[in-house]
Amino acid sequence: MELHALLPDAITSPSLPTEPGWALQIEDRKLLSKLIAVVTKRFPLPSLKRVVVKSDRCLLLLCKDTQLEGRDVIDVMTVVIGTYIPDLSRDRVAMVTLPAILPQTIIQRDNCPWPVNFHPNQELEARLNGSAIGDGEKQKVVERMARVVKRCRETKRNCVMIVDPSRDQEVAMETEHPYETLRHAAFVAITTVAKTQGNTLKRKADGEDYLCTGYDVIMAREPCLMCAMALVHSRVRRLYFSEPRADFGGVTSGRLHEIKALNHRIDVYRVTEQAEGTGKDR
Repeated sequence: MELHALLPDAITSPSLPTEPGWALQIEDRKLLSKLIAVVTKRFPLPSLKRVVVKSDRCLLLLCKDTQLEGRDVIDVMTVVIGTYIPDLSRDRVAMVTLPAILPQTIIQRDNCPWPVNFHPNQELEARLNGSAIGDGEKQKVVERMARVVKRCRETKRNCVMIVDPSRDQEVAMETEHPYETLRHAAFVAITTVAKTQGNTLKRKADGEDYLCTGYDVIMAREPCLMCAMALVHSRVRRLYFSEPRADFGGVTSGRLHEIKALNHRIDVYRVTEQAEGTGKDR
């Protein structure tokens, strides 16, 4: 089995949306520092490198096309840098391709159409390349997923296991209720955890921790939107699921784990190479 992190398309995409910009070919490099100062003050472009040197060409990034607000680039730049280049001609100015958003990954940085100042997010890169979860932990997830899927097939109902990774302890393993429609597997498992904590929303021992703070959840089927929200509210650390929902899934379609407005984020992984047909969508 393989574990695949579910990340936003803006992160997993190897390329970035682009937009046009303008650059000036520098003939007298002694003027470069002064030109950089005045252009940066007038048209700030955070994280984009101002100067690009290619073979014998030196290009100074002037601005994004949108920053001109419909005005002619020569007219604007004559005012901005005319003190240093009074005879600015159109053949010295070229349209270039710029990233519309800044890269978030090393691959995006490498494919960026214009050089940027970039510092890799090591945690994000680890999720992308699969190294965020060690081999030992991965093996435990795979073994537990196999048990969860087996129970799901036997009962024809979705199955959930909640694990405390700090103690490597299985806190709950439940299936959805056969008759009560709203008692999905995740709700039943969270209720079981609550019973061990005296039916409170927070753990008595830790005081401020919510029921499943730092816990991992292993599900045969992807949670629905309602269950995904319950897991977020319970402060789950990671969610592993084997089979996506055929209807509107809470993480594959709803992308609940990507909503920045929520006060907690869950790392979501799909465990692949699992047989289909594990149960109903609950």
